[in-house]
Amino acid sequence: MKTYFLASFFLTLFVVSFAHAQQQKCEAISDEIRVVFSNGELTTPKQAFTAQNELALSLGHTYQGQGITYDLAYNYSADAFDELLQSAKPQRWYVELAQRVSNWKYQIKAPELVDHVEKYREAVLQGQKVLVVSHSQGNFYANLARLILTFQKPAIQMASFGIFGVATPTNNIGGKKTPYLTNHLDVITSVPGSLPANWTLRHADNGGIVNQIGSVPANNFAETYLSPHYDSRPEIVKGISRALSQLQTPPQVVKSGTLTVTLTWDIGNRNDIDLHVFEPDKTHVYYGAKTGVSGYLDVDNTRGFGPEHYYSDCKKLQFGEYIVGVKYYSDRSRPARQVTATVTISTPGSTRTFITKLDTKGKSRKLAKVVIERISDPSNPHRDGRLKYQIIPL
Repeated sequence: MKTYFLASFFLTLFVVSFAHAQQQKCEAISDEIRVVFSNGELTTPKQAFTAQNELALSLGHTYQGQGITYDLAYNYSADAFDELLQSAKPQRWYVELAQRVSNWKYQIKAPELVDHVEKYREAVLQGQKVLVVSHSQGNFYANLARLILTFQKPAIQMASFGIFGVATPTNNIGGKKTPYLTNHLDVITSVPGSLPANWTLRHADNGGIVNQIGSVPANNFAETYLSPHYDSRPEIVKGISRALSQLQTPPQVVKSGTLTVTLTWDIGNRNDIDLHVFEPDKTHVYYGAKTGVSGYLDVDNTRGFGPEHYYSDCKKLQFGEYIVGVKYYSDRSRPARQVTATVTISTPGSTRTFITKLDTKGKSRKLAKVVIERISDPSNPHRDGRLKYQIIPL
């Protein structure tokens, strides 16, 4: 029989994340579709959120009667992309970047990519179709995320995951030549080997061909591709709609909630890692007590790879601290094999991924705490009474 989760933990973990405290209502995601924007280079978080909002305004919140949730897979524009700011010849910069990519000298930032992969995996496990709208640099991330999801365990239904590329410097979209849209002025067309321009940008009011905005401004997602002043916006909406029509609804493996915690690991063949959550009132939710005061362990995997999954009930959500940890329960091999465990914690507007290694049966790790508070600010009705979520590594 499994023993109880230890109250004290040893802490050695590698944390990768992009998240910050959000102020949201207590809402669980229940829409059938998740559209995720993956930003291009030289995009600040604020600009990325603006682009995501423009995408939502253009596409709407339903597709063929199915609800759409919008999300962001943010990637920073550091390292090679910082050089564009100093470049007097942007087109030459893109050519040199393409050469580095082809020679494997340009490295995608692994922490961000891990977050993206786990975000997509969790959405599909929750029964959502996922479409990534990737812009410029974001196409590198989207393609690699798809490749990882294709081969990484636990497997998901890949027919539920799709990509629509915009201004792509890559030579494929998820391993195919479509769907994408690149306008004829975009600086991306200077990248050797990239998919060719397939749209002549025109003014929306008179149909005249656009030829004077410059190759770098022509690459802008919100101000050019989704601008009401140009004809690319309705074409992108059509392309996204066609891409959505080809996605299959996946089986719901785990349930959605205001707070969700998903555990996966890299060993199969009867290898068992356990997820443990301590709720604010100290209720211990795990394989031996799957129902807590505010949440549930709805999936307990004992054969390997995962997932194991905890979710909260919005109506029963407690304020305070939720403590999240993992424990190495068993392995058929002797001695036990080293396992890399990945825990993804999601709250409204925020996702953080934690990776830790376990090499001894019975070993446990306390990884993070989730703090949920209600904001009291009578002077600001937009803040007063809303919930604040923080995911904090331990």
